[in-house]
Amino acid sequence: MPAPSSLRDDLLRRLRSVPTAGDIMRANNGEGPGFNALRLALSLLILGAHSGWVAGMDSSHDWVGLQGLFRLSLVPAFFALSGFLVTGSALRTGAVRPFITLRFIRIVPALLVEVTLSALVLGPIFTTYLLSDYFHDIRFFEYFGNVVGRIRFELPGVFETNPLPNTVNQNLWTLKPEFYCYILMALMIFFGIVRNRLLFAALVAALTLAATVAAYRLGFGVTPGNYHWTVVVFYFFAGCICFQWREHLKMHWLLFLGSLAASLVLMSGDRELAFLVTPFLTYCVVYIGLLPLKLPEAIRKLDVSYGIYLYGFPIQQALVAKLDVLHGNGLLLFLVSTPLVIGFALLSWLFIEKPFLRVKRYVLGNRPRSPSPADTAADGNAASLAPAVR
Repeated sequence: MPAPSSLRDDLLRRLRSVPTAGDIMRANNGEGPGFNALRLALSLLILGAHSGWVAGMDSSHDWVGLQGLFRLSLVPAFFALSGFLVTGSALRTGAVRPFITLRFIRIVPALLVEVTLSALVLGPIFTTYLLSDYFHDIRFFEYFGNVVGRIRFELPGVFETNPLPNTVNQNLWTLKPEFYCYILMALMIFFGIVRNRLLFAALVAALTLAATVAAYRLGFGVTPGNYHWTVVVFYFFAGCICFQWREHLKMHWLLFLGSLAASLVLMSGDRELAFLVTPFLTYCVVYIGLLPLKLPEAIRKLDVSYGIYLYGFPIQQALVAKLDVLHGNGLLLFLVSTPLVIGFALLSWLFIEKPFLRVKRYVLGNRPRSPSPADTAADGNAASLAPAVR
């Protein structure tokens, strides 16, 4: 029987041989090889998870129950991924102004176009109001507030009789927590916290415990539907911590399975446990993003994940409003809507998002790069990240 010291030494050798997140990123020129595929998969899964809801499927249907579990994990997963990649951008820029500018040119142009098309094209087609009344209604003007985070889902007289009535684009709810994440990250850059991983990890751990206690005692962050926006913000910061500690974060399939099991158990329990799910689900997201899930080069260059997220919901609502056959049939809605959504997303990428991303070089100017190639790659990946879904 081997001596305890031999077993310990063997275990330590095995542990040292397990690659870290930093090791994998360095081996892939500073990139997470699976992040592009993960982003695309998450956007399509969100589209699929919403299909039964938009189609008005019976909530007792087994597939709808699975969709509910998907919705509990997909949007937080997007925010965790965003936190991991955006931290690389924050470390690379090293200053508030270029960081905020980069986030602006990535998010706002495509969002402005989608909101404008919804208000000026989709709305007039589907409204039950006279056009003169539609364009003079306060809800028409308020809808443009979505561009600056004043979230509104309703346009006057639009989708009134849909199974999910009076809702143009429910996905826009994630804009509020996303903007909060960017503001908080800017403050972290300003005060230097983003480079102090011990301090930041301690702060997030303390806030997670405090939020969990407040959830049980005061109902903080507890909602009957999707997670409250405060919960998904915690996922963003869990992603930040994973990037800060990437050189020490071991990537092993047993850790992934353990984290996945913990996530499923906690998500199926009390909603008050939502804040405790964050480290486990975030590890799963990072692990998958670092797998060798490389998309074909032609698909990788066409980053349509943001466009799928932006256009998926209003296109599905429009199809349900026009085609009665889609009522109660989420699978058929997903199959019919996916080509249209991808088409709009492709146009958004080619003619709006990609041209605006060329401005990035002027924003960064001659600012020195961080010494880590992972930081540079993360900035590039974050620049094409869809909002969270979240």
